[in-house]
Amino acid sequence: MLIIYNLIRFFLYLVIMILALFNKKLLIFFKTRLFQKISNENFWGKDEKSILIHLSSVGEFNLSVGLIEKILSRNKKIVISVMTNTGFTAITKKYGNNKNVKILYFPLDDFFALKKIYKKYKIKKTIIIETEIWINLYYLAEKFGELFIVNGRLTDKKMKSYKKFGWFINSSLNRAKKILVQSEKDALRYESLKMKNKKIKVFKNLKYSIKYDILSEEKKNKYFEEILDKNKKIIVCGSTRESEEKIWLEVLKKINKKNEYQLVLVPRHLERIKKVEDEILKLFPRESYSLLSDFEVWKNLKKTEIVIVDKMGVLTDFYQMADFVFVGGTLVNIGGHSILEPLFYGRKPIIGKYFQNIEEIVNDAKKLNFVEIVQNEDKIIDYLKKEEKINTKEFFEKNNEIDKIISEIF
Repeated sequence: MLIIYNLIRFFLYLVIMILALFNKKLLIFFKTRLFQKISNENFWGKDEKSILIHLSSVGEFNLSVGLIEKILSRNKKIVISVMTNTGFTAITKKYGNNKNVKILYFPLDDFFALKKIYKKYKIKKTIIIETEIWINLYYLAEKFGELFIVNGRLTDKKMKSYKKFGWFINSSLNRAKKILVQSEKDALRYESLKMKNKKIKVFKNLKYSIKYDILSEEKKNKYFEEILDKNKKIIVCGSTRESEEKIWLEVLKKINKKNEYQLVLVPRHLERIKKVEDEILKLFPRESYSLLSDFEVWKNLKKTEIVIVDKMGVLTDFYQMADFVFVGGTLVNIGGHSILEPLFYGRKPIIGKYFQNIEEIVNDAKKLNFVEIVQNEDKIIDYLKKEEKINTKEFFEKNNEIDKIISEIF
């Protein structure tokens, strides 16, 4: 199996490398991953072993910080491999000066590059965050030590695609010593891939262990002085998808006759900003909205009824200042984005009926009436007339199973 896979991979990558000669971005992408310097200089003593944590992007890194900190507290050495540039930048920002952490780009499942990493860093345990299946990585992880899948999840769509490559996938997954999944549904999906049942255990999502940043009073005051209106109820719509802004704009049009609300729209993808502006102009005059970047360029700009956030990395700032929070990808059939950020800040998230991607967390929140599920505009309007505060400290403490997960690995 391994020979066939690597032959296919060799010819595929050969074609891509030829194409990369005519594409500078693609060439840089391959060079940084396949020809990076692998050195253990100043990393450890002669006989020290290390742990490899592989993750895809900045999202997986953020939910893994608690796990990384717990491992470092045990005086372990960690090698972190990541696929994306944004992930590499985020990890370097946090751990770049930590002598017990080595940060690498994932070498695109190249057998020889991975083997060099395993030997050079004396890796004995490999932790895969969520479910990325790389044939060579899984093979070498088992050969040199133990393989663990942590926070594992399988969507129906991904499971169907995996079944097309049956034996390749099954044999790779069965190399794992343990597969620690997010839900009973995920466990059943893994079992359907002919996984050995004893390998699979269910734990709460790693996201419960994330410690989100708290906005300083100085920064909050700055937002209210320049952008937000403290005399109005602030509605923040985070990670919105196409058609969801239109729904909220129509809601605002109906409820804001007395100018009591301010709407903050935070689209999931910044390339959609122009479309969001077009939607606003169908219902509101041009002076009714501003972009976040406008306030950064112009001083003493008049506050507007609607603010579009055209900047990455500030959504949690707005969650902390909101009276109401809507989490996107739920009024349209996307499946939902994380509701844990607003919950962490004591805001009860409003979501639509499409939350299949976050079902377990929504079910946890529903038990305590910590989430508001709305079906239409009228239900949204009804809820916006309420004032509801929640205390979620115990909710996070109860569902944070990071110590249990660590005990499964060590």
